[in-house]
Amino acid sequence: MKRITRIIRPIMCMAVLLFAMTTAVMGCYQKETGPIDIPGRTPSGTSAPQPSATPAGEVIPSVDRQAELAEARAKNPDTVAWLYIPGAEVDDPVMQAEDNGYYLKLDENGEYAMWGCYYAHCENEIGGRDKLDKNTTIFGHSASNCDPDGVRFTKLYRYMDADFVKEHPYIYLSVDGEDMIFQITALFVTDIGFDYIAPDPTGDDLTSFFETVARKNWLDFDGVTFSEEDTVLTLSTCCRKYDKTNSGNQRLVVMAKLLPEGAAAQEFTVSLAENPELP
Repeated sequence: MKRITRIIRPIMCMAVLLFAMTTAVMGCYQKETGPIDIPGRTPSGTSAPQPSATPAGEVIPSVDRQAELAEARAKNPDTVAWLYIPGAEVDDPVMQAEDNGYYLKLDENGEYAMWGCYYAHCENEIGGRDKLDKNTTIFGHSASNCDPDGVRFTKLYRYMDADFVKEHPYIYLSVDGEDMIFQITALFVTDIGFDYIAPDPTGDDLTSFFETVARKNWLDFDGVTFSEEDTVLTLSTCCRKYDKTNSGNQRLVVMAKLLPEGAAAQEFTVSLAENPELP
């Protein structure tokens, strides 16, 4: 039965792939009054202080969200994970449906909500570290003014500040029975011509995937590597900052790599890349 389900799910997803890529985070088109300019291309920011990163050499503490995950799943069986991003003030369940458009305007309880909820790509298999796809994508809405203090994934704009990334390098994802830690490795703006949500690129496609991320990456790390061997968590939301033609086809993307169990914090520096590839 599991094998049949795994065969059927990608087929159903392919039928709505174009719809998903173009409308997965339509919340970014909600108009906000008084647009707020996000920090420019400078290495410093003015975001509110958050808990500091774990000192280098010390084991990174895991974050247990098993009780919250179980409670959320009891309310809605579509719950597949719990996402915790302290720097972005995200501490919420993640849904998954057979259609990426299903949760566009539904909250965690399946009720109408303008800003929806966080939900995983329908083609991803969500499970422990041994079951995750090469690339797991979670979608969320964002406001059109790109306010880093805005709703839902609008707060991902905070990671355009290198100092902020240094202070908040980790993303936590809990699935049934396992709490995982991912380290931020990339932030970029892209159009949907780049299939950054591909679950399991292989061979030349995998090489091209990481080469494209490297060209687009705003974050220049010294001490943190990102390679084809990594398991990736991708956070995706709409981006209007560089969409001069209002196409609606541009995305802000944050990527992070899965860390081993019991991983120690690394000493690293991060700055903004001089000439990242833009859409």
